[in-house]
This record gives sequence, structure tokens and C-alpha cells, in this order.
Amino acid sequence: MAGGNARPSSTEAINILLSLTDSETKSLLQVIERDLSHYADKYDERKYPREQLERLREVFSTPKSVLESDIRDALVWKYGHTGKPNYPRQHHELATQIAKKWSAKPMLPTDAPQSTFQDWLSFKPTSFITICFLLHLVYRDLPILDQHNYRSVNLHLASIRHGHVGKVKPSQFDDLLLVRDFMNAVLGAWKLYGSTKMPTEDKDKLDRYLMMHGKARKSRRRAVGHHEGKKT
Repeated sequence: MAGGNARPSSTEAINILLSLTDSETKSLLQVIERDLSHYADKYDERKYPREQLERLREVFSTPKSVLESDIRDALVWKYGHTGKPNYPRQHHELATQIAKKWSAKPMLPTDAPQSTFQDWLSFKPTSFITICFLLHLVYRDLPILDQHNYRSVNLHLASIRHGHVGKVKPSQFDDLLLVRDFMNAVLGAWKLYGSTKMPTEDKDKLDRYLMMHGKARKSRRRAVGHHEGKKT
């Protein structure tokens, strides 16, 4: 049995998602539907241009043709370096290391994504988020993952299942699946219960919402902690 301070895994969060009642699903959708544009519109497309992401998706749809320059472009986009004349040396070095492995054994959509994930994580254990982004480019059913959209998903689940406490940051393949399944569940519910136009034609809008909602909630927590720390 896990200790009293253990946080639930994303597998448990996925089980919560699968067990939501119609009432809970409608409640969840109502909040997202109401706030979707408010948060999604805060997304900085100058740092993360949509047309560049679409180009990367097209390039990585044929993984065996991916070049080191494509790997570098992918990391530039993921880390928000678009338009910057310089960016951290370690990102240049990481791109070179990934390109070398990619040329020998590229990610392929015909391979099981979890096996691909484990193979690449064993190669670069400290590059979890980068690996997840490359997985997204190759396996299009997998979402872009970061700490912000992961936080947002767990906060939404906690709002309707008050005993739920998610991990602080994603670190496992199940965390990626949780964000994927949450997004699919929201879009499915929108089709059944939504009162506004469903953003199916632009699934990225839901991703932008989750990222900016999670980022805002992190900032809010920091502000609360800062003020609480000043109490005497």
C-alpha cells in the first residue's frame, strides 16, 4: 500500500476520467466552454507560430526523411525560441544528439508509441518534455505535453472529484495519455452537450486553452504563496 503522502498516478486520474457521470461531464464542459476563448486567446503565437507547427507536423509525417535541421526547428518551436537570434547552447547540443540517434533509429508511427517513448527516454532521461513533443509530431493522436496543460487537466478533475490530487509535473507515459484522454473526452462531451460551436476543426485551441489555464493557475498559486509568506 502506498504511503499517506503518495500522490495518485495518472493511471488513477484516467480511471477518474473514465468514471465521470453525465452530470460531472456536463459540469466540466460548462466551465471549459465558458472559459475557452478567454484563456486560448492569451496564447503567444509569436513564440509558437501555428504555421511552423503545421510545417513540422508535415515534415515529421515521413520520419525517415527528417534531417538535423528539422530536429533543430522542432526544438526551437517547442522551447519558444522562434525569431530569437540566439538560444541556449544546451538546446543546440540536444538537437545534435537527437539527430544522431534519429538517423540511426527514427521514431516510426508503425512502432508502439510506449515502446518508442521508453527507448528515447532511456537515451535522454532528462528530456522528457522534448521527447513527448517529438512523439506528438510522429504519433498525431498524442498531444503536445507540458507542465501547464498537465496541471490544468488535474485541476479540472479536482474541481469535480475533490479528493483528486495530481502530480506536480508530468514524468511518465501515462501522464501523456491522461492529457490525450482528457482532450478526447472534452471534445466528445462537447458534441453531445455543448451549447456553442465545438472546436473539433481546431483541436489545437483546446490545447492552447489547457496550457494557458494551467499557466495562469500556477501564477495564481505563486502569488497566494508569496502573500501568505508575509503573514506574521
